[in-house]
Amino acid sequence: MNTATNGAPQTTSDTGQTHRYMWVITVQWPTGGGFGNATFSNTVDIPPGATRMDIYMQIFELAKRETRATSLNVLFFALEPDRLAA
Repeated sequence: MNTATNGAPQTTSDTGQTHRYMWVITVQWPTGGGFGNATFSNTVDIPPGATRMDIYMQIFELAKRETRATSLNVLFFALEPDRLAA
């Protein structure tokens, strides 16, 4: 999975067959006298064979980079198909 210019994780496959998912992650980390928190969201194109854990770990690493935190607690994570039923 590569990182797009806006910081969102993206995946591609050699066959071009991907499925777009929408994700949300809320994280918390210790600061000097309390806690910081942030919520991130975007979409990701997932190729066949990718696991939920693969995508979770890549989104978690994105959150670590964005917050510059050495330790994060995940308060919420969701990964669902982006396309709504017709």
